[in-house]
Amino acid sequence: MGRPEEAFGYLEKAAKGLPERSRIQYNLGLLLQVLQRDPQAEAVLQKALSLEPANMDYLYALADFYLKRNRLAEAQKVAEKMVAAHPDQRIGREIMELIERRNKGQ
Repeated sequence: MGRPEEAFGYLEKAAKGLPERSRIQYNLGLLLQVLQRDPQAEAVLQKALSLEPANMDYLYALADFYLKRNRLAEAQKVAEKMVAAHPDQRIGREIMELIERRNKGQ
């Protein structure tokens, strides 16, 4: 609600108190991106995904994180997991196609 630092304090406490709650980890990871704390954001998003490896929201968030930082090899690995876990959803294949186009353009 326009106060990310304040929200961070609450989410950080929740994440420490409930480390097995993947949705809290995911939300904290997204907030850390807003706060431009990339190393922490990556670690927390990876933790959320480790708690629920097939969760499409978590897979997409981590793939998007890597894409925005032009870390295409890592984004590719996550996109492959998306396709394997959710073959009926197009987004994983679309991310893989985007990576292929970017790789050709480099």
